[in-house]
Amino acid sequence: MSGDKDATAFPQGDNIFQWMGTINGAPDTCYEGLSYKLSLSFPEDYPYAAPTIKFTTPCFHPNVDQHGNICLDILNTAWSAVYDVSAVLRSIQSLLGEPNNASPLNG
Repeated sequence: MSGDKDATAFPQGDNIFQWMGTINGAPDTCYEGLSYKLSLSFPEDYPYAAPTIKFTTPCFHPNVDQHGNICLDILNTAWSAVYDVSAVLRSIQSLLGEPNNASPLNG
């Protein structure tokens, strides 16, 4: 995935199952101007199973725990094979500005 200026991801070396991504904080939020690195790990049955995505840059957010795990429905119960890497990164970026307080991972 090449991506736009706000979200990019590329394979790490020759391993197509391990990617590194970057997202920028959403405009008009406390995350604006910040850049976050993410690790993306794709299972062998991708796109039928969701990738595991974690923040590698520390991120203080209600839906991100101290280990970088992300609580986002499309990475779990609402996963669909129609989601591509770009859509997932945009969803994570959107989550930064619109946390799901009903499902906090970092109390």
